[in-house]
Amino acid sequence: MDRGDVSSRIAALRGDAVALARDLAEHGRGLDPREAFEVAGELQGLVNAAEGAQAVAAAYGARFESRMVSDRVIERTHPVGFVDGMAPSMLAMEAGVTEGVAGRKVRLGAKLSARFPQVLELVLEGEVAAVTAHKVLDACAGLDRDACRRVDASLAPRLAAMDPARVSSETRRIAARVAADQVAEHAAKTRKVRTVEVCPSEDGLTEWFALLPTATSKAAWSAVESLAAEYRDVDDTLTVPESRADAFGDLLLRNVTVNAQVTLGVPVVTAAPDPAVVPTVRTFSPRDPDETIIDATTGEEVRIGDLPADTQEDLGWHDFADYECADGPGVPTAVEMAPIRVGADTGATALVSGVQLPGLGWVDATTVAGILSTLPLQVARAVLNADTGTLASITTDAYRPPARMRQLVTTRDGTCRMYGCTRPAERCDLDHVRPWPTGPTTPSNLAGLCRRHHRLKQQGHWRPTLHPDGTMSWTDPSGRTRTTEPAHRTVPDSSSPTPRTAAPAATAPAAPPPAAPPPAAPSPGDHSWDEVPIPF
Repeated sequence: MDRGDVSSRIAALRGDAVALARDLAEHGRGLDPREAFEVAGELQGLVNAAEGAQAVAAAYGARFESRMVSDRVIERTHPVGFVDGMAPSMLAMEAGVTEGVAGRKVRLGAKLSARFPQVLELVLEGEVAAVTAHKVLDACAGLDRDACRRVDASLAPRLAAMDPARVSSETRRIAARVAADQVAEHAAKTRKVRTVEVCPSEDGLTEWFALLPTATSKAAWSAVESLAAEYRDVDDTLTVPESRADAFGDLLLRNVTVNAQVTLGVPVVTAAPDPAVVPTVRTFSPRDPDETIIDATTGEEVRIGDLPADTQEDLGWHDFADYECADGPGVPTAVEMAPIRVGADTGATALVSGVQLPGLGWVDATTVAGILSTLPLQVARAVLNADTGTLASITTDAYRPPARMRQLVTTRDGTCRMYGCTRPAERCDLDHVRPWPTGPTTPSNLAGLCRRHHRLKQQGHWRPTLHPDGTMSWTDPSGRTRTTEPAHRTVPDSSSPTPRTAAPAATAPAAPPPAAPPPAAPSPGDHSWDEVPIPF
């Protein structure tokens, strides 16, 4: 099959689809509701066929296995149905989707091609959606090739007309009939994969995912429902979801001692900033003649009524900040007239900010303030760039980065730097983007890659480039680029301006680490210090 011919046909199909989509967007208002839904249903068949073709193409790519042996790559070709560990990553880069979505597409094409030929034919014809085919695969997990083909032969003739809500249950029923022993064995194995995971959600919230045995889940849910009902009896403002969340948290933390560790960055101004220009409004309010003031020259108390008329008039004029409102200049409040500041000589203000906790998400400022007021603190220091507020870093001539450099890079990256990968950076390898010793061991040449994507990078198809601000670009031989962002930006160690701002970090550790040493004086041309990295 000619690669250029395939690309030309895909381009032609895409052009027709784009033209149709634009025509519908511009002139679709002329369709009545029934006609519009009928057109949408017909287009679903086109989507089904396209997803089937994509899955088949990905399955053919996934059968090639690449392994690093010494300094060379060895490739093996397997029958269709084999999925190389790098295949989801490769498809994720090519298709611009996450690795999880790419893995589902690869698995769909591989399993259908090898075990469900009749279901695959329905998908390619557009009669069955890819999501329905996924239900068939999930319900047949644990079955061997022969058992899957028997399920395929029994299910495929009825699948296109079957209620999508019944696909999973019907597939399981057929699987239990044709291979009851394999279904039972798989059920026994799945009980060993119980797990609990957390991931960031909206600001201030974290999502939990739990995979538990059914009996345990039933007991836990009964406990949550019972305690949530008691909470709603006490507080009638609680909704059902809120009361369940509170009950779940309380049950989870019962008889548990909690230790928290939070890292915060607090800017410290070392020089007085230029005062901001504030527009003012001049207002006259005559002073009471019987009011007294202290004469600045003599130090004696003087009655305002005894002063000259022009002096009394001068004392009656007052300057206020010009606060515009709907009805004209407003009157400043007491808070506006006297802002609370820490250190009037520097103009610095007290501020407690929220913080991003890796793997959990954003914690709001109110919660951070509560943590600071209830937990013991340990103060360390880090050197920041005064202009950008980003971290400085350290350098070394060795191949292996020191612990503090590893901590800085891990904090900067947050996750694996491969496009679409969300594995935490703490579990990743620290890889030289440009091979050592050509590339130095500095944060500007180090990136966290999980073991799988570390191997993928060594294969050389996608070439990474780490930019000074921490952004990482992956480029394939054709020049196409995918870009990943760091969790926190850092200053490049060799080209950054001299840092002029120090930031103390307030931490509340379970086991307080030793305080970091003060920064050494920089030598000419060297703007790097050995400091503890603080996330911002």
